[in-house]
Order: sequence, then structure tokens, then C-alpha cells
Amino acid sequence: MKKNKKLSAIFFFVLLFLGFLLILPSLTPLFKKNFFKMHDYTHVARLAELDIALKEGHLPPRLSKNLGWGYGMPLFQFYAPLPYYLSELFHLLGASFSNSIKICFGLTFFISFLGMFFLAKKFWGKWGAFLASLAFVYSPYRAVDFYVRGALGELFAISLIPWVLWALTEVVDKKGKKKTVSASLLLGFFLLSHTVLNLICFPLFLLFSGFYMIVTERFKKSFTRVISSFALGVGLASFFLLPAFFEKKFSQVDKLIGGYSHYSHHFLYFRQFIWGNWGYGGSVDGIEDGLSFHLGKIHLGLAASAVIFSLLTIFWTRKIRKKNLLVAFFATLLAVLAFLSTYRAKPVWDALPLMVFIQFPWRLNSFIIVLVAFLAGASIYYLAKLFPKLAFFVFSAAAILLLQTNIKYFKPQEYITPSDYYYTNQELVKKAMSDIIPDFIPIWVEKKPEQIALADYEIISGEPEIEVVESKTHKLVLKVKKQKPADLQINKFYFPGWKVFIDDKEALFKYKENNGIITVSLPEGKYTLKLIFTKTPIRKLAEMVSLTSLFLVIILYSLPTSLFVSKILKAIGSS
Repeated sequence: MKKNKKLSAIFFFVLLFLGFLLILPSLTPLFKKNFFKMHDYTHVARLAELDIALKEGHLPPRLSKNLGWGYGMPLFQFYAPLPYYLSELFHLLGASFSNSIKICFGLTFFISFLGMFFLAKKFWGKWGAFLASLAFVYSPYRAVDFYVRGALGELFAISLIPWVLWALTEVVDKKGKKKTVSASLLLGFFLLSHTVLNLICFPLFLLFSGFYMIVTERFKKSFTRVISSFALGVGLASFFLLPAFFEKKFSQVDKLIGGYSHYSHHFLYFRQFIWGNWGYGGSVDGIEDGLSFHLGKIHLGLAASAVIFSLLTIFWTRKIRKKNLLVAFFATLLAVLAFLSTYRAKPVWDALPLMVFIQFPWRLNSFIIVLVAFLAGASIYYLAKLFPKLAFFVFSAAAILLLQTNIKYFKPQEYITPSDYYYTNQELVKKAMSDIIPDFIPIWVEKKPEQIALADYEIISGEPEIEVVESKTHKLVLKVKKQKPADLQINKFYFPGWKVFIDDKEALFKYKENNGIITVSLPEGKYTLKLIFTKTPIRKLAEMVSLTSLFLVIILYSLPTSLFVSKILKAIGSS
């Protein structure tokens, strides 16, 4: 028995190692010295801004110092930060900004493979898990997200979807606080990866959890654990989620959902799921998109086979098992999401206001490719049950075809010198990148400033003597000496949280009259003027929720329940 377990473990790791080897051909462009141009080539600038904020002590980072033409912008208040946190870790370990982004992109492939492997292995065994993982990694839409769109956050979130689904099944199937902790952490990571995919995937995670609890007949036993996982996951990410939601009214985020970005211009046709000319252009109204949204013919063929084989097993055994219901659920959800991606679903989008924030209906492919890959793994499981002699041959042929037909998509259009587009120089970020990333400019900024902010302040009137004592992302300290009335422009766009202090007493300032730029009337005398980005009530609440959730996760993980309860009761008794 021990020998069989040892052989099984060895075989498991051999499969994983083989899978990792097969991933490498899709990542060869990352090993070149030059980078490549993508639709979103702002990641390096974002990372450089995050690096500045963190090193200046701005925690959690919400502001970008140099974007917004040098006047600052609450970028990390709204743009999901986790991929950049991870990239910053690699930078602190010695990698350049551009290489750190490359590493983060590359890691999403390995994270995807492992997540799908663990999810599919629970139901389809090692061979089914391997094929599902290969199908997931080599989904054409992942190539679009990487080498065409450069959607780092979306790609990172997609790679976590199978992990979250797997963790939720573990919470339902098995007791234990560590399962709840794992699920809450993975859900928290997902929620910090991509804001828009939260709108798509969070309801689907809830739906899947409900379905799985019912089909496994563990609804009453696992309901509390599942809800706790969701609550803790949301709590961990609250420091980002709550301010992003409640304070978006102070930014120009609505511009992201209008005009070209309105969903009405980006619906698909059903034929686009099956074929389409590969390109590096953009999404347009109609069927002549400059990029492809097809799901892969081999992928779809395997997924369809799983449904057929599942129905055949029901017909032959006269029984409907849990795995048959799982295939039916995934196939039905796939069909519904595919329908919602097409122009026929426009009345649904019109009726649901929040869907406008998804922007592109084809973003539903992010979840669809998970469903397709999972079903692809199921096809081998059922084939082995129905036609065991054919199973290995079909598995080998399917794996080869998945690679052969899709590897051609995993390459960029052209290579470029990183310094041509991927700016880290602060002055270049102000000048060249601010027009590219104006997404979250405060609402009081009605037009682009006439000049770039190259200094911390400008004197509007008078002749005060001013010395800059400290200049950081979230703080500016000036020593002021003047004899006559004067007015000062502080080169920061106002956003809720900015406050002015004169000798530690809060002072009045203006911003609406000056295109969102802060201005201060200076009193006579000698004093210290401070501009500090403080925490609003919603940010304080959000950070408190996240810290409380983190504390609970640590307690759940480290202490037995009985010991935890006894400590609380003892503390209450002593008080």
C-alpha cells in the first residue's frame, strides 16, 4: 500500500513537471532582452509609481505621485493593486521594473496550470486534470489578454478563478478551519486582482457554491463555513473594495463606461466563439474586430464531448451522479455566459445598471475559458469509463492538438526597446503617460492643465519666502516666511483626504476654482505649512475591516477552536 502511494505521488509530480515544461513555449518572448508593445503598456509606469509611494511611506498606497500630469491621481484607490504588489516584491529582490512585470505575467501561466489541475483532479483524476490544465493555459483568449491586450490584472484574476472554485469545494467537502482560511485568502487575492472581473465572477462564485452544496447534500453542514469564507475574503479586500466603490463618485471613472467603452459597441456574434482572424488590433462595433475572441476548436470539441459522454453514462447506467450534474451545471453556465456576450443579450445589459461597468461583453470569456477547460478534462474521464482502450490515445492526441493549434497565438506582434514605451523616469511619466492613464482624475479637473507640474508649488501672488522641507506622494511640508498677503498654488489635484495645516492647525484652501488644483491664501508671519493626505471615514472603516479580517484568519489558522473560545471566555471572566 505504501509503495502504491509513493508511486502515485511520484507520478503526480512527474505530470506537474511535464505540464510546466509544456508551458514554457508560450512564454519564450519573456526571455528576450527587449519587451513588446501591448495595448496597455502602462504597467511599468504604474509599478514605478507604486514603488515611490511605498518607499515614501504611503500605506496602503492610494495615490500616484506623477500621473495626472504631475498633479497626482488616486490610481491605486481604484485600480486593483495585487499584481503590482507582487511585481514590487520582485523589484525589491533586484529585478528591474520591466522584468518584474514580465515575471508577474509569466507567473500567471503557472498559477493557472496548478489551479486548474487541483480543481479538475478532484473530479476527473490526474489525466483529466492534466488535459484541463493544458487547455486552460493554452486558451486563445489568454493569448489575447497577454500578447495583444496586455491585460495584466485581468490575466492574474483569471488564473485565480480555478483556485477559488477548488477552495470552495474543499470548504463544502471537508470540515476544518484551515479550509475556510484557504478559501477566504484565495477569494481575497482574487478581489484585489481586477475590479471589473469582481462584478462578473463574484456572483458566479456564490452561484457555484450554492449549487455544489445542494448537489453534494451538504447545504446545512457547510453553509456557515462557506458564508464565513466569503465574508472573510471580502473583509480582507475591504481596504480596497469599499473606498473604490463609495468614493468613485469623486473621480471621472464614468468616462470609462461611455463612448467607445460602452458595452453596446462590443457585443460578439456566436460565430466568433468558433473562428476569427487573429490580429493585434482593437474591439469595434460589429463583427470586424481587430482581435479574435474564439475559444479554440479543439477546446470546444473536447467540452462538447464531455457533455455527450456524460449523457451516455446516464443513459447506460440509468443513474444521474454528482459528476453528471457538475457537467450539466458547467455546460449550462457556459451557454448562458456565451449568450450574454452576444448582441442578442443587449436587453439584459440595458436592464441591469451595474453591467455597464463591465464595458466589454466579451470579458465574460474570462470565466467561459475556465468552464471550457474544466469540461475538456471531463471528456477524458468519461472516455476512460466508456472506452478505456481509446482513452490514452485520445488523451495524447488531444494534448498534442491543443499545443499545435494554439501555440502560434502566444507571441507578440513586435518587439521594442523598453525605454521607448515603458517609462520609469518621473518626468517622462508626467509628460508621456498621463494622457494614456487619465482614468481616475478627480471630477473637479475639467480640462488638462496648461503646463506639467514640475515643481511642488507656484506663487500666484506676493513674494513669500518658501523652503521645501519634505515632498512625498502623500505629504508636502513647506517652511513659509512672508510680510505681505500672498497666494500659493500647491501642485496637487484635490481628492477627498487632502488637508492643509498651518503650524498643525487645519486651514482652509480652495480647489474648485482652479481646475481641481489646490490653492492656499498665506497669512503673514513665519510658520510651517503641511499638505497631508488623510484617511476619510470610509477608508478608516475599510482598513479596520481588513485588519480585523486578517486577525480572524490568523486566529482561525493558528489556534484550535476550543482553545480560542476558552481564551475569550477567560478574558471576559477576568474583566
